[in-house]
Amino acid sequence: MHELGVANDILGIALSEAERNAAKKVTSIRLRVGVMRAVEPENLSFLFGHLARGTPAEGAQLEIVEEPVRIECAACGISEARSFTFACPRCNGPDISVTGGDSLSILSLDVDT
Repeated sequence: MHELGVANDILGIALSEAERNAAKKVTSIRLRVGVMRAVEPENLSFLFGHLARGTPAEGAQLEIVEEPVRIECAACGISEARSFTFACPRCNGPDISVTGGDSLSILSLDVDT
């Protein structure tokens, strides 16, 4: 359950940014999470909420934007998939490179001052 470590890191960043900006409350956090990270959004939200209790981030809305796997195929170009693959999802060809789907980043952080 690596979501606990991810939730803890997100909370730490959010609290640090809130303190840096003299904010009293973190109201929402928007994340981009690649499907190759194998993060379960429900677990991440639950654990974040649990860890945030008693902090300025308590009650903050966690929005997760899922990033699909991006595949570049020599024959057909760029396509997306919902999971890792060893072949092109369009032509089933093997000459591919996986170029996305592994991100984990905070897109935005909203606070009240």
